[in-house]
Amino acid sequence: MKKSLIKILSALIVILFLVPILYTLLHSFMDEYQIQSYSTSFLPRVFSIHQYLKITQRMEFFKLYINSIVISLCVIVGQLIISVGAAYFFSRSKSRIANGIFLMYVFLMLLPLQITLIPNVFLYNGIERYFGITIFDTRFAIILPGIFSTMGVFFLKQFFSSIPENLYEIARIDGASNFQILVKIVLPYSKNAILALCALNFIESWNIIEQALIFVNTPSKYPVSIYLNTLYATDRSIFYAGSVLFIFPVIYLIMKSKERIKNMISKEKRREIK
Repeated sequence: MKKSLIKILSALIVILFLVPILYTLLHSFMDEYQIQSYSTSFLPRVFSIHQYLKITQRMEFFKLYINSIVISLCVIVGQLIISVGAAYFFSRSKSRIANGIFLMYVFLMLLPLQITLIPNVFLYNGIERYFGITIFDTRFAIILPGIFSTMGVFFLKQFFSSIPENLYEIARIDGASNFQILVKIVLPYSKNAILALCALNFIESWNIIEQALIFVNTPSKYPVSIYLNTLYATDRSIFYAGSVLFIFPVIYLIMKSKERIKNMISKEKRREIK
């Protein structure tokens, strides 16, 4: 009885998450007349790719799409470099100072995004005033907070701490340095955790809104997530096609992650059989 109830609840949750995606996908195949009529129909009367053909003429959409790709890739690479180094230090250090700094990381991670935006504004103003480096109204204003996000350090530190201690001891006996241990033992052992962190970072940076609205003033430097709101207000006839193109990388990433998890499970089962 409990198992069937859990299955029903799980199915309801999945449906609740899938309905908005299906709604957007089906509306992207509606013609302009049906969309402008504000009808409540869920299915298109006539399937049409007119929205996708029309949005290809909006070069500004694809320029901002490229902005989102650049921002997401820079955040992923930058945070990966910072997080791996910091997480390895915190996982191996036993000093009270390191533990205290890590507690600060955890505290900052619990703070809502809106609170951390204010210190970033003061920081950018200070850099511009004392060093003459302009960060406001550039992509770096969005990228830098993502690179130094505390989530990656916390996530990887927990995983690095779970690595068996005997692997470190064997490496030290062989004369390996800390950098060699990190590159040859920790990173290969943690590749699945690193890929998971990259996926989480991509989804978070791809859907970024608040930072772009506060730090960037030039519309041509916005990510595509900001442009969707403008598209809905100015031209609803192609809004749904733009939304589908926007969520496509996230859906693709989720599907690839699902395949990877299945492959991992199958490998573990083969090892158990052997």
